[in-house]
Amino acid sequence: MNRKRLATIVVCVSLIILLVVGAVWTYLVTTYESSLGTSNTVSVAVSNSTLDSGDDNLLLELSFEEGAEDLLWSSLEIELEIAGSSHTCSFGVQSNPDISSSLINSNLGSDGLTFTTEVDATDDEEFTYLDVGGQIEGNDSNYWMKFSSTDIFLGQGVTWSFIEDAEFSDVVENPDAELSNNTDARLEWYTYDMSVHRVVPNDGVYVLQKDDKWFKISFLTYYNSDDDSRYPTMKVAALNGTYFPALANPDLVIPSPCMIFTDDTDTDYWNANETIILAENGADLCSQSCTIKVYIKYETASVDVSKSEIEI
Repeated sequence: MNRKRLATIVVCVSLIILLVVGAVWTYLVTTYESSLGTSNTVSVAVSNSTLDSGDDNLLLELSFEEGAEDLLWSSLEIELEIAGSSHTCSFGVQSNPDISSSLINSNLGSDGLTFTTEVDATDDEEFTYLDVGGQIEGNDSNYWMKFSSTDIFLGQGVTWSFIEDAEFSDVVENPDAELSNNTDARLEWYTYDMSVHRVVPNDGVYVLQKDDKWFKISFLTYYNSDDDSRYPTMKVAALNGTYFPALANPDLVIPSPCMIFTDDTDTDYWNANETIILAENGADLCSQSCTIKVYIKYETASVDVSKSEIEI
């Protein structure tokens, strides 16, 4: 075999290998599935409960189909659509749906205590500032955290600790470990998965302290609901009895028109074998008969509902 022919074969084989590798990499990227969410399926039925809810109508009963896992209330969002209007169900309060859009988008979980906060960090020349306690946009002289692309920095006066591999619900008190006051360096809050070309938040919980206020934060994703990057999203809750100003801000939080009722004493989880009841909460959502569409999200991802539309 002459050298010219051998070189041609080598080049062809190399191209084939590159094409195969490229095809595999493209497949991995395009078929990537986030670890957020749950495989649970929710069963929906008209409520036949004898629960005494005063003058408020009982609406629906929700339970999980077989093989379910327990889900954190703090990461759940339950929404009913009735006659074209959307109503959030919770244990008391919800995010105000009339709030104007901004670079900070905070949604209160079903527990009424935990926000899922999405930050628009798409500007790589200007930071987006977050007032953690207020759950509102700050400025360069008043902020807890600032964001630009993957860069996240803490504000002056914030001390912090990262509890590696900790579950969000398990962190209920201030950490015993000494807090760091280093706010000059960017947070190393993620790893980059080259195989799928994705930013993946590290497992664990950040504890932040400032002016005797304590909060815990767990990063969920770097992507919004359209899978656009530069939208770091986190769960935020107060620690150890800290006053959470956002929960008292009527511009952000209002009473929920739909109440969740459960007999379970576990206030952290919607347990796999637990049936919950949805009822009106001082609002006339369905006075006689109506059609209700049910939408549920867990960790920002949609949850399967066996019967998403039901008539009562």
